[in-house]
Amino acid sequence: MITYKQIKKAINDELKRQFSLDINSNDVKEGFQRPSFSVVFDNINRSSTMDQVEKSLTIQIFYFPEDQYDYSMEILDVQEQLEEVFDLKLSVLDRKFNIIEATSTVIDGVLEFSFDIQFFDAKDISNSNPLTDANGNPIEVEVMRTLDLRKGDL
Repeated sequence: MITYKQIKKAINDELKRQFSLDINSNDVKEGFQRPSFSVVFDNINRSSTMDQVEKSLTIQIFYFPEDQYDYSMEILDVQEQLEEVFDLKLSVLDRKFNIIEATSTVIDGVLEFSFDIQFFDAKDISNSNPLTDANGNPIEVEVMRTLDLRKGDL
């Protein structure tokens, strides 16, 4: 199963590779290196069934420009580069997630580039047996291997 830490690491690695800048990992308002990035997850949703998990989340990438007072051209350049880097797919380990609806906003001289991803993961049910009897004892069941259907047979 893909973890949130693996997703964040993949994003941070891609930002470092493309921009060679620091990634702020602390929730700080000031006293950090400029220019730099910060990556935050928001709107995390998880739902599951017996055999799979659906996850969706918004990924927010904040860019803090070198000069906090004269930044407009620098932010435009970084915005275009982020749009190229996170265009269609996000690679995490051996998976590629679709990037949904990337948006950019500048607030108080900080660029916020965000996008959504949604994915499904299979649960590892090989060692678990969810079926139990009235006393809570596991019920052994044989997994069906093949099914032959013939028209007219009931």
